[in-house]
Amino acid sequence: MQFSRLVRAFERLEETASSREMTAILADLLREAEPDELATLCYITLGEIAAGYREITLGVGVRTASAAIASAFGLPQEMVDAAVRSAGDAGDAAAALGGAETRIFPGVFTFGDALTVDDVHRGLLRVAVAAGPGSEDVRREILAAMIAGAAAAERRYLLRLATGTMRLGVGDMTLLDALATAFLGSKKRRPLLEHAYNLCSDIGYVAATLAAGGPGAVERIGITLFRPVRPMLTQRVSRFGEIFEKIGSAVVAAEEKYDGERIQAHKDGEEVRLFSRRLTDVTGQFPDIVDLVRTHIAADSCILDGEAVAYDPETGSYHPFQRLMRRRRKYRIAEFAERIPATYRVFDVLLADGAPHLAAPYPERRRILEALLRPGAFIAASGRVVTTDPAVVADFFEACIGRGLEGIVCKSTASGSSYRAGGREWQWIKWKKSYGPGLADTLDLVVVGANAGRGKRAGTYGSLLCAAYNHEEDIFQTVCKLGTGFTDEELRALPEMFGDAQAGSMPARVMATDQARPDVWFVPRYVLEVLGSEITESPVHTCSWDAGRQRGLALRFPRFVRWRREKDPEQATTAAEVAAMHRGRGKAR
Repeated sequence: MQFSRLVRAFERLEETASSREMTAILADLLREAEPDELATLCYITLGEIAAGYREITLGVGVRTASAAIASAFGLPQEMVDAAVRSAGDAGDAAAALGGAETRIFPGVFTFGDALTVDDVHRGLLRVAVAAGPGSEDVRREILAAMIAGAAAAERRYLLRLATGTMRLGVGDMTLLDALATAFLGSKKRRPLLEHAYNLCSDIGYVAATLAAGGPGAVERIGITLFRPVRPMLTQRVSRFGEIFEKIGSAVVAAEEKYDGERIQAHKDGEEVRLFSRRLTDVTGQFPDIVDLVRTHIAADSCILDGEAVAYDPETGSYHPFQRLMRRRRKYRIAEFAERIPATYRVFDVLLADGAPHLAAPYPERRRILEALLRPGAFIAASGRVVTTDPAVVADFFEACIGRGLEGIVCKSTASGSSYRAGGREWQWIKWKKSYGPGLADTLDLVVVGANAGRGKRAGTYGSLLCAAYNHEEDIFQTVCKLGTGFTDEELRALPEMFGDAQAGSMPARVMATDQARPDVWFVPRYVLEVLGSEITESPVHTCSWDAGRQRGLALRFPRFVRWRREKDPEQATTAAEVAAMHRGRGKAR
């Protein structure tokens, strides 16, 4: 497939405000592709060049992109820098400079008369893996060779891919809808593909398997070492008594809930790799946890689900998430591992010695976990109580809060209590410390727009338009405008932070009323945690929108708590969760 065909699809995607049309555009594109092109098409459409967990990142900055443009066209660097600053986008600048004389780069990167999708993928992959002395020159010259051989529109998207500034608004579920439409006849067949994707976390692999072997081959996709499983998520309730009403078993296991980072550990002999909630490889950030898994797990191979938590071994107390995040760094990793010790609290086992255990009920998985794990000062199974008595759970909750934990996660012990990869069902229910007279929990919301600041906030944003995720419709529905809780420093940083997410119009996967329309739109990319007082009906916001009554749900008096950089937009609080909280009157009980 020629890259120009993909670019035409991208241009149509940017122009549409309809998620249905977006799916149709992608389905047409996927039908035209050769089977061996499908995986690459999926990655590039999502702004990537490989499955996210493979950690193949381009890391091309504006300086390298500008240097490549100057090299491609034989232009003065100062002229190109000015064009990039004026356009605000390296891709737009490269497209605008199309009248310049292009150079030839013999032997640097070769392709035919026109760039193909494979050419672009091959070139960007070489850019990503270039390392060592002279690597910056290699990256620049490969990019320059592709720019020189590309048409104006192709240059725009080539540079956006390289710099990580694609703003198509296409998400994983959108692409799965398109694959289901193209190959299975209807997006109603998405659950089959979504289940496979939740197990392998590689949408390109799912697409290629579907094209080669049909739905039967997709059904056979299972969990594999070093290919992370999308984590099972918790539900929430608005009052404590609902836990036993909804969980589906008389016997409940209440486990400690930690304020740390979700970590999925994969072990095969001496090799151990760690993946975050966003399925990114964080092995290098936690060498201590790697050693713990290597030495304290009595299995040749396994996949564990747990949480890394900042921990004080002398007092046995836990520290907040923000302290642990100080360990997410490129340099001085060993020093900060010593300064900020972390414990790994394991709460599930998904595979052991080659045998998958996702389908096993929770009690069996816990038994297997406890047999595999040799507890130590910095690694142990999550603390828990197993009971039929709500009072025992309530006492355990209070004890957890007293030890600096977030709360508890109550888990079903029924025969059907399997591990639902990527699912958010009533098998797991969280209960956190009440935040005073307001909600019993915070919301993780996605920023989809902003209003210009005035007065003291001139030059930055005065408020952010935030949305919940509607998984069924694959859209983001607005729930509040957020302007409080930020420090002055955080406010000043907002325009630069959202620079790679700006959209010229409302993105196709965003649903907003005219009353909520912001000054600037963003493609859904950044997640933040918000605390509010209650959830009410509103004609302004579209969360759980009732078309007949023309009303949705809104969060009153929202206040910024923290950024949730470890979460993808699709892992944000769902519209269904907000509706459930509203049915509980949005108040702590």
